[in-house]
Amino acid sequence: MTEHTAPGRAADVVSVLAGAAMRGPLQDLLKPRGLRLERWQHLRTHHRPGGSVSALYRVHCRTAAPTSSGTGPDVPASAALVLHIGATTADAAAWPDGPHTASARIAGLRLRMWIHPHDPALPGLPWATDAPAVGRDAFASAEPARLHLLAYRPLRRAVVQVEHPRGSAYLKLLPEEQLPALRRRHLLLETAGVPAPRLLAAPEATARGVLMLSALPGASLFRLLVEDGAAGVAPEQFLELLDTLPVQAAELPRRRSWAEGAHGYAAAAAAVLPDEAVRIRALAAGVQEALESTPAGPVVPVHGDFHEGNLLMTGTRVSGLLDVDALGPGHRVDDLACLIGHLAVLAAANPSRPHLDHALQEYRRVFETAVDPAALHARAAGVVLSLVAGARGGHRGARVHSARLRLGTAQRLLRAASE
Repeated sequence: MTEHTAPGRAADVVSVLAGAAMRGPLQDLLKPRGLRLERWQHLRTHHRPGGSVSALYRVHCRTAAPTSSGTGPDVPASAALVLHIGATTADAAAWPDGPHTASARIAGLRLRMWIHPHDPALPGLPWATDAPAVGRDAFASAEPARLHLLAYRPLRRAVVQVEHPRGSAYLKLLPEEQLPALRRRHLLLETAGVPAPRLLAAPEATARGVLMLSALPGASLFRLLVEDGAAGVAPEQFLELLDTLPVQAAELPRRRSWAEGAHGYAAAAAAVLPDEAVRIRALAAGVQEALESTPAGPVVPVHGDFHEGNLLMTGTRVSGLLDVDALGPGHRVDDLACLIGHLAVLAAANPSRPHLDHALQEYRRVFETAVDPAALHARAAGVVLSLVAGARGGHRGARVHSARLRLGTAQRLLRAASE
């Protein structure tokens, strides 16, 4: 799959995909399928820095004739349906038009569109979101599983939580070419005794390009932080956890850190906040300058996305390390900066919860003893810059407010690097 969204057009592309003109392509996708569009809502946009832009929509429609929606049994005429539709600027020549996909053109853009869950890059998603099929194939049971789609990034990844009387699990989906490396990462962590999800034997899931992972005990550090600042949780234990990552992880392919992609994330952020483009570029330049002038420390095994949402706690101790897709060689400071950056955003977004800012200061104090403080804060600024374009909210005004809040947080972190 090649991507062809020119960086200079990113802001225009984001605007088009979120704009009223998308009604036409949405209706064109539905009409041949016997569906009439009634109303629709742009949910979110995902901009891959330097690459494609994808968007998701919630569509309310009605059948014009008895038909199959592509998401279940046939439905009668005049039945109301709520569907989700994806659209991307990615040049996916390998995806033929079919029952659930189509091409479209709008404002000079060539789009590929699909009806969820038929994501062309995640062919196992229809199975992973089919409760009877998962119950039958994963648990050898006639009783349907209970499914909850925890995460979904169009064309890139999905995570489905599974509950069944015979057990609990998580289904993880990535493009097929990425699955062998993820299997290796989980096996390395299991051998090293790191509390990460284990691979479960599930031939039917594997045949569909889906990894079935064990459930782990505990509550997310995110939840504990929001409740009371994770009182009683010693941040020193996160340094200890990182020390347990297997040395063999240093032999895996290296992925660049969030801060190392600052210029690409700046382009994505400027597409969301075009009036802040100068400010955003200056921030990215500052992060890049700090990367070159502050010590990163030795290359060691790193998690790659080490934040409060990927840490499970039982009581005050770590009981789970999630989302290990980026496990590999890197710098310890980037893992710590990831946690600091996410915690800084959480504290900034919740000023009525002063315990969050208190936790932020405590984590900064502890982590500064392990890595260079200036490098820690500069790289945390780069992490927060990577979050600007993905800011969410119930409407565009809320999304813009959230994006500006993240931008301001990144700037404060960068200033802290020079203090």
